[in-house]
Amino acid sequence: LDEVDYFYQELKKLPQIQPHLGFVSHFSRADELDSDYTQVQLDRFLQATKDKAGERTIAASGGILFWPEAHLDCIRPGIIMYGISPTDTVGAEFGLTPVMNLTSSLLAVREHKKGEPVGYGGIWTSPKDTKIGVVAIGYGDGYPRDVPEGTPVYLNGRIVPIVGRVSMDMLTVDLGVDSQDKVGDEVILWGKELPIETVAKYSGILSYELITKLTPRVITEYVD
Repeated sequence: LDEVDYFYQELKKLPQIQPHLGFVSHFSRADELDSDYTQVQLDRFLQATKDKAGERTIAASGGILFWPEAHLDCIRPGIIMYGISPTDTVGAEFGLTPVMNLTSSLLAVREHKKGEPVGYGGIWTSPKDTKIGVVAIGYGDGYPRDVPEGTPVYLNGRIVPIVGRVSMDMLTVDLGVDSQDKVGDEVILWGKELPIETVAKYSGILSYELITKLTPRVITEYVD
């Protein structure tokens, strides 16, 4: 903060900067509504830019939603442009519509006996007879390897839980003993039917990280 005036004066001398400078900063805790640090940051920013010509911007997605006094001359929407909340609150509660659907399909459906483990390390053992679905996505596609048991996916109108460890090319879900799911059925990892914020809450992995971890193996289709 104590260098702002010096650099402002030095930069003003440059002929390339016309007609004036602008000022940019970024909140570090805008999604923590019980913290007063965002107000401290805003007050410092306003004080440092007071009486200086130029547009000011400090509010990204969290600032836009929760700190209207920080909107200033322009705002910088980031994750909310994808319809995703910067907190673990589902974006729909803020009027946001998710624009990304991550989908795959069932590779196989297998009968599975009570007491038998599933996947690497045998970290999950079925408490009852059931059917296991194998889904064509894994950590090679950017889906996190260490999501906990029970992390949800959406299949044929219902939520089903991931069981066992996510492998490189596939993951497994507990379909239930009476399920009628079949090979080729669409599986939604997140999207309109299953908000990514819900997946983030179950998995303990930020929505930001989930959407940026996806690898080039995932086929991307842009829909106008």
